[in-house]
Amino acid sequence: MLIVDANDLDKVRSMLDDAIDFMCERHEKGRLFFEKGVSIFPAFGMLGTLVGLVNMLKGMGEDSSNLSNGMATALITTFYGSLFANVIFAPIAASLKNSHEQELLCMQIIEEGVLSIAAGSNPRLIQEKLEFMLAQTDIKKKGDSK
Repeated sequence: MLIVDANDLDKVRSMLDDAIDFMCERHEKGRLFFEKGVSIFPAFGMLGTLVGLVNMLKGMGEDSSNLSNGMATALITTFYGSLFANVIFAPIAASLKNSHEQELLCMQIIEEGVLSIAAGSNPRLIQEKLEFMLAQTDIKKKGDSK
């Protein structure tokens, strides 16, 4: 719509770049939440381990059931800290990063295509320019679907 209204190409580029920047900021906030969880949950697990070990040491003079309860607490909290960090938060953070990179590439290709069309570039030249931005596997998939 910006190009149809005959806006200046620099103004259009600036607006599209701003949209990409806002998208990147929005994606980064969500990704950083999960990356922070990857680093925090092992620490919570270690805190629980310390609590379990303190309970275990406190019960050393008493019967052996207190020792096993303290050790169980220590092991379970370590397990849950590792589980949450490596099985839940790390894969989500990696998935968000991959999704962001794919969407960013799409936005950059769209921006370049729109600006090339507005500049009146040759359609074949535009196609070549945009295909350079894609991975070769993506181009082959496109060719197979014809």
